[in-house]
Amino acid sequence: MDEKDRQDGAIVGSEAVKWSAIVIIVGAVLYFLARYVMPLFY
Repeated sequence: MDEKDRQDGAIVGSEAVKWSAIVIIVGAVLYFLARYVMPLFY
């Protein structure tokens, strides 16, 4: 494995971490809205 392959792997890894964090945050916001905000309208 040369240096370029190692950098590409690090970039792919950091992208995966970034997108999974975004998905978790959006999921938490949607859960909060569904659990606490939506019942206020019913």
